[in-house]
Amino acid sequence: MAYDVHIVRTDDWLDAANNPVTKQDVDELIASDPDLAWSTEDWLDMGDGRGKKVTRYFMILWKGQPCFWWYRDQIKCAGPSEEQVGKMVEMAAKLKANVVGDDGEAYRPDTWRAVYRGELRE
Repeated sequence: MAYDVHIVRTDDWLDAANNPVTKQDVDELIASDPDLAWSTEDWLDMGDGRGKKVTRYFMILWKGQPCFWWYRDQIKCAGPSEEQVGKMVEMAAKLKANVVGDDGEAYRPDTWRAVYRGELRE
């Protein structure tokens, strides 16, 4: 299973639904950044957990490659590279959000490289 990094408006990514990053937020972010675009070919179909509804969530392209994924209330990236985490920090600043790893580590604008490299534990 891949390790995910999340853009959320909460301190813990598990609480993202309490203050979601909405599709409208992502639409506005993509419109403001020429390196980002919605993919028309890459998506994930996710059920609602009750077997009643399936929603298609499209990937977000970065520099023409599927990289990020908006899912319900956050933007995710599975197993991101250092460059991808840097882009996530930039995106989060525009969204007034946080970048948080699966284990709760915070990737802040001034320390994200050290956190990514394991040199700093928050």
